[in-house]
Amino acid sequence: MCELFHSCVHTHTVFCDGADTPQAMAEAALALQFVSLGFSGHGAAAYDSAAMTPEKEQAYQETVLALQRQYQGKLEILLGVEHDSLAPYSAFPYDYLIESVHYFAHQGELLCVDLSREETVSHIARFADPYAYCKAYFAQCAAAYEKSPAQIAGHLDLVAKFNEGGALFDEDDPRYRAAALEAMDAAVSRGMAVEVNTGAIARGYRTVPYPAPPLLKALREMGGQVILTSDCHDSRNLTCHYRESAELLRSCGFTEALVLRRDGFHAVGL
Repeated sequence: MCELFHSCVHTHTVFCDGADTPQAMAEAALALQFVSLGFSGHGAAAYDSAAMTPEKEQAYQETVLALQRQYQGKLEILLGVEHDSLAPYSAFPYDYLIESVHYFAHQGELLCVDLSREETVSHIARFADPYAYCKAYFAQCAAAYEKSPAQIAGHLDLVAKFNEGGALFDEDDPRYRAAALEAMDAAVSRGMAVEVNTGAIARGYRTVPYPAPPLLKALREMGGQVILTSDCHDSRNLTCHYRESAELLRSCGFTEALVLRRDGFHAVGL
């Protein structure tokens, strides 16, 4: 099996909104012959019910650091965090950060883009235009990437989570595409790896990963780099849709993807 399938650095455990303990996740990764496993709990954010509290975040750090020692020589374990763009940055020296946008501000309120289809429909109605809604989301992404110290741009087109089959808007519309490409360009300009994230496939919302194929083709044309993850909330899905996503990347013109290990990114041929 290609080394590409032996790593995942976007995972969530019982310390935030995942189903398994870090120990169970590590055991699953070891059984899959992973070379590296990264933990990326949702960093503390008072407005986000999925995020760790400061107390849980400290316990999370201690637990994962203990696992690093326990699995030394058998599995490279990295301690990371998924940072939401509106939250403060932790001073803790994480091995890596994923920069994600789950919320953006509109008329004095925070709108969550991945809560539910019903909530998304309600948000779009407030804008009276789905493309204005998407533009506001992607503008938040671009602003976040420009200032972020993160190495990875998380699920770039999360705004389309509930848009399977174009149910809410047309992702080929020039207004949507221009806004998405602006955010993508910000990530590439910063040298961030763009995450190819299969999490919504595992949870039944999408049939393709983030970013969608047209955006992946544009990313390739920009010279951007990708890292494949499963945004795993359940250890049974650590490599969800990896093979199909590797095939998709090849069809979009990519010849390699990145794997994150303790000493940094490694390019792996597709």
